[in-house]
Amino acid sequence: MFSNHQISEQTLPDFTQADFKPLDKLASKEALIGTFVFLLPASIAVVIFLYFLSPVENIITALVAGALVLINLYVAWFTKRSVAMTSIALREHDLLLKRGVFWQRTIAIPFNRVQHIETHRNPIERKLKLATLKLFTAGGAGADLEIHGLSQERASKLRQFILANTASERHDDE
Repeated sequence: MFSNHQISEQTLPDFTQADFKPLDKLASKEALIGTFVFLLPASIAVVIFLYFLSPVENIITALVAGALVLINLYVAWFTKRSVAMTSIALREHDLLLKRGVFWQRTIAIPFNRVQHIETHRNPIERKLKLATLKLFTAGGAGADLEIHGLSQERASKLRQFILANTASERHDDE
């Protein structure tokens, strides 16, 4: 028979008490390089374009260049702060990811929902010996959670742990 008993909110576990661990110390470097590989050339191209555009005065070029410098500095600050504010916690039945500079959020992925796990390494990550862990859950079209900035070893260990617990969670449900 179906039942739906009420649960007291005081008995719920407090995820804020989880032991969150930061990303690898090279994660900021990887994020900055990845961001500026695209942002810096675009900024330089805009300044060069304005400089060689004959009717535009040099003052406008200087103002645009100054604005682009400020934008690049803000992006660098935001990128470093974002990585510093990202942390993960591994619990018995789920993985928690906490991130956000201005608006913080915590994402919980229960192991029994995980369908597939990948580790991914772009050229910058390979050079810095980092990896991205991607978790795919039931019903999702793409990766439901991506954790950038993990050491290769940590990503591999997390992947193995989650895979082992995903199998045991499914076995327990049967």
